[in-house]
Amino acid sequence: MRRAALALILCGAAIGAGCGEDSSGGDPDAPDDGSATELEITVSVDATAPDQAEAMVAAVTCPGDEAAVCDAVAAIPDDPGAPIDPATPCTEIYGGPDSMTVEGTLRGQPIDAVFSRENGCEIERFDHFADLLKVLFPSYQPGSAIGA
Repeated sequence: MRRAALALILCGAAIGAGCGEDSSGGDPDAPDDGSATELEITVSVDATAPDQAEAMVAAVTCPGDEAAVCDAVAAIPDDPGAPIDPATPCTEIYGGPDSMTVEGTLRGQPIDAVFSRENGCEIERFDHFADLLKVLFPSYQPGSAIGA
């Protein structure tokens, strides 16, 4: 009786030890729910700002990129590329001639959106990416061209 009980305990332990193993040989930190992020981000600023005359381009892959990049991606709200409802009242404040294109997959969802800083609503959409832009382009300051 004692041996049978011991055998059951050992069998249970052996089965439990196999739980959670990844037999695919892939990255154990990679999500398996299709929530990976692969983005191409292009930021264009006003050509009259001499230090930011060229478009800035970055590719982002999470998991995979450095922690600061992926943490900034995690802070982006769901569906940041959703267009503003035309009936939404927006402040008529100009945030500069900056524009940004984001294409790819954000946490498993496709995104293909253009962002601007032409009014308060568009500035808010653009600023969803502010933390990520700070990490990717440390010298970039949104709207800096209007002060040039």
